[in-house]
Amino acid sequence: MARAKLSKADKVALGSLQAANVPVAVQSGDEKNYGPGIDGLLGMSFLSRFEVEIADNFVEVRTRRQKGP
Repeated sequence: MARAKLSKADKVALGSLQAANVPVAVQSGDEKNYGPGIDGLLGMSFLSRFEVEIADNFVEVRTRRQKGP
């Protein structure tokens, strides 16, 4: 269990991928961190807007493909 303040980010970017108005949970600085060089975690409020593929040695996040007519 963790304590966090709920808010909304105007924009979240992962490389060239961007999403607007993303709900976020912000932990205070005294919480345990996620490790060196890691600022936080991407949650489903961001990832659900994209196609996500998880395999043995990689995770790929890409724009959703447009469905044909």
